[in-house]
Order: sequence, then structure tokens, then C-alpha cells
Amino acid sequence: MAETALQHRGEAAPRTTLPTSLDVEMVTPRGVIAHENTDALTAPGELGEFELLPGHVPLLTALKPGVLTIGEKKPTRYAVSSGYLRVGVGGAIEVLVEQAMLGSEVDVEVARTELKAAEAELAKWGDRELDGDYRNLVQRAEWARARLDAAST
Repeated sequence: MAETALQHRGEAAPRTTLPTSLDVEMVTPRGVIAHENTDALTAPGELGEFELLPGHVPLLTALKPGVLTIGEKKPTRYAVSSGYLRVGVGGAIEVLVEQAMLGSEVDVEVARTELKAAEAELAKWGDRELDGDYRNLVQRAEWARARLDAAST
């Protein structure tokens, strides 16, 4: 095995320490929803759910409506709408979403009512063009479903 220059001179190789936590900031157009130092983050990516741990490489990905969980040892569940998640070079995580709500603050009856209304309107859509109004209905249904999922444990 090849000897490094430091070993040849009898010096110890510098130790690199791995990060032990994630610095997570979740922001909506209304402001900061959460800013936490945690051990893990699970998010609803466009291509499926994924988990981030300390030391993750830089990343930018799209999020779909669903449940975002901050922390593994002490998890906090949030309902999030569509948006983006970015892991910076230093490991800081930014979650930028249109809407976010703590799972414990979800009014389950309101979310159920909104989901039922949106699904009923979608069922009546028929052969009409799938335009912006249709997309808004789909987003309303997805947001209601995300809140219901975040409220369940």
C-alpha cells in the first residue's frame, strides 16, 4: 500500500468530521414555518418519498403535496404543498413550499370536507378541457389529502 507524505514524515493525517445534524428551514410565502436542527428529514419528492441524513451531498429537487417529517428520533410531521427542497454545499436544507401546516394543527373535519368537495367537482369534470381550473381542483384535493395524511399518526 502506498504511504502518504504525512505518514512518511510521521505526521497524523487530518481527520474530517462528518456532520451530525441537519439545519432545516421551511419557508412559505407567508414566512418561516420551521427552523430546526435535527437528525433526519423525510420528504415527498416528485419521484417518490426520500430521506436526508447529515452529510448529504448538495441537491435540488421538486416536492409534491404530502407529508414532510423533520426528525427521526423526535419526528414532527407537516403537511406540505408542492415546492422545492435544496441541500446547500454546507449541508443546510431549505424547503420552499406554497403551503405548510403542522400535522397536529390540522382540522381533520375541514380537510375531509374540502377533499370530498374537490373530488366531487373532479368527478363531474367529464370531457371538458383539462385547463387551469382543473389543475386548481387537483391541487385543492392534493392539499386536503396531505393535511389528512399529516394529521394521522
